[in-house]
Amino acid sequence: MLRVQAFPVNAVRSTVTRLLLLAAAWASVAFPAAVSASDYEEWSAETRMSLGFRVNGDAVRSLLPENWTVAAATEAPEQVNLTLTFMDRHVILDSQGQPVGTGSSRYMVMSVLARNARGENSILIINGISPEGTGAYEVYQPAVVAVAERSLSGQDDSKARVEENWEMVADSGDAASLTLRYQQAIPTRRQSSVVIRSGRHTDYTRTYTIDQANDALGVPGVADSRIESFSFSAEGPLFSRLFDGNEVVTGVTSTPWYHREITIP
Repeated sequence: MLRVQAFPVNAVRSTVTRLLLLAAAWASVAFPAAVSASDYEEWSAETRMSLGFRVNGDAVRSLLPENWTVAAATEAPEQVNLTLTFMDRHVILDSQGQPVGTGSSRYMVMSVLARNARGENSILIINGISPEGTGAYEVYQPAVVAVAERSLSGQDDSKARVEENWEMVADSGDAASLTLRYQQAIPTRRQSSVVIRSGRHTDYTRTYTIDQANDALGVPGVADSRIESFSFSAEGPLFSRLFDGNEVVTGVTSTPWYHREITIP
């Protein structure tokens, strides 16, 4: 288990309820005409928090499919790079513009950049916790708790101070929680298209067309970080092997808005 607490500050917080997205805005979403209904799977609007780690290399490699490898971290050969992404999906629509399930969801995903025997690199989704079960990639652990809380405080045109709390608990006993407070900055907008692959069935891929805004917060405790307080913990049958006390946080990135279209393949 890892618990980090870096420079908490006292601040008067005026809690703002979660941003309400107007239904009319989503009704006006234009789905690409060039993509057939059979290929077009989903559109979503989300808020995310991503953590970069160096973690136990053997534990990660045990989750990789046959003939796939992940490179050791240069700074620590016994470790590999792992990304945890906490997701609050405000709106989820299918190819017909109709809500998928309840139309919203919260979950956490683990991903790595891996390479197959042919030397091809790919982002693999290898684990996570989701209330939607094992998910499209068939790697998530079913959630018994999946909570996201976010509050913002600010005045006039100043950048807001944000506090976030995430809690994910799987029916296996694996659990991850994150609490942090930080000062916002102007995010960097990025548009991209990326192919994501299942870490269990590597022939299964989905293409994400993404429009997002990223705010790189830095590393907790480092002088130029805008993270004012930070606490992360992970425990359970699998997570305790990944996060064995020797893990290192390499970066924290807030994504205040993330719009994604998913097509197959």
